This record gives sequence, structure tokens and C-alpha cells, in this order.
Amino acid sequence: MKSLIIILLLPLFYSCQKYNSAPLDFYEKKLRESSIEDTKGVVIDDLWKERDSLSYLRLKNVKFIYLKSVKYLPRWITKFDSLSIISNTVDKSHIKSFEDLSSLKALKTLNLSQSDIDIIPESLYKVTSLEYLKLDENNIKLISNKISNLKSLKSLSLSSNPITVLPSSICQLKNLNSLIVENSSVEDLSKCLGTLQYLDWINVSGTQLKEFPIEILNAPKLKTIHARGLKLKNYKEVKAICEKRNITFYCDE
Repeated sequence: MKSLIIILLLPLFYSCQKYNSAPLDFYEKKLRESSIEDTKGVVIDDLWKERDSLSYLRLKNVKFIYLKSVKYLPRWITKFDSLSIISNTVDKSHIKSFEDLSSLKALKTLNLSQSDIDIIPESLYKVTSLEYLKLDENNIKLISNKISNLKSLKSLSLSSNPITVLPSSICQLKNLNSLIVENSSVEDLSKCLGTLQYLDWINVSGTQLKEFPIEILNAPKLKTIHARGLKLKNYKEVKAICEKRNITFYCDE
């Protein structure tokens, strides 16, 4: 009976936890002063492990996590059921891989640009709530066909990666409205992108593209194409069709 009482009281003891040390810095001081229920955003930086992080696991209403020069994503962020945004700040991080985020059913934006990611973990393709995926300036060479599982995806940004091929399964992303592969090593685009009903913006500037598939110009809402720094074999044809269909075509004359 005594053991049962102790177990029942543990959550109360936890919620009344007192800090045994002074705040590490101003940011930790502000967190300690914050109302747990009202805290919506948290910054994770390279000093996080030195803070009293266990106390912050009670922040169940956190919606935004911003990363500042970190090397990994802490496992415990998957406890934040309301989390909708995980994003790098302007400071380059050194994240090489990350945990399974599929339990985050409210996650809509994942921005891990300017990191050291070589391989996208298979678990990422299970985060079906994702709408904005930004992985610019990494070392990614391959995108799995499983990207088609991200049915809610609206924007895919893979600029400045050594990717040479995008899987044709990207054409199954029926909600996609922007595709950005600027300054990547992409050599070709799937013609089936022209079947996407919401696609309105494509950026292929600085890629290895030699010819722009005419079929893509059939996308009914396509409004803007960025193709700077390319020597397209069918440049004149693409330009003429864009003018006819009122598509803004940014290119080098």
C-alpha cells in the first residue's frame, strides 16, 4: 500500500521540483520563469545538456523548436505532441542524422538546412503530416522513392546538395506547390511533374539540367520557373511556351 501511495505521489513531486543550482544563463533563467502551459517555443543549442533539461520535459504545449549550432536532435523532443516546427536558425548545425520523428503527428515543418546530413533516414518518410521539408546545403545524394508517402507535402527544398536524380515518385505528391533544387547536381526532371495540380514554382537554377521537359509546362497552376545559369537545348521553345501561358521564366539570355 505504501509503495502504491509513493507511485501516485511521484508526479506531484516531479511537478513541484525545485532547482538545485543557479540558472546556467539568461535563456535558462527565462525558461524557469515561464509558465509551463504558455511556453510555445524552445531554442536548443550546444549548451542544452548543461542545463536542467529534465525540468523542461513538462513543456507539453511546445509548438516550435529552433536549433542553434547543434550536433544532434535530442530524443526527448518526440515527447512534445503539439510540436509543429523544427527549424535550424542561421547558425550552421552539424547534424548528421536524427531520431525517428514519426510519433510527432502535428509536425508540419522540418528545416535541417546547413547541416551535415548524408542520408535521409527511412523514418522521415513516415512523418505524413509534413508540409514543408527544407534540407538545403547538406551532403544528400539520394532521395528514396518512399518520399511519395509524404502526401501532405507542399514544399520540397533540396538546394546545394549533390543529388543527381529525383525519383519519379515525387509526382505522387499531389499537394506539392514548390520544388527547389537550386545549385544541386540534378541532371533531369520527371515529365510527370506536369500532372501536379498545385505546382506553381520550380527553381532549377545552377543545376546540371541540359533540357527542360516541355511536359512540365502543362502543370495548370505553374507560374514561375527559375533557370538561371543553364544552357538549355530547348531554351527557345520553353521560353515561347512560357510567354504563351503567362509563366514567368527567369533565365540567362
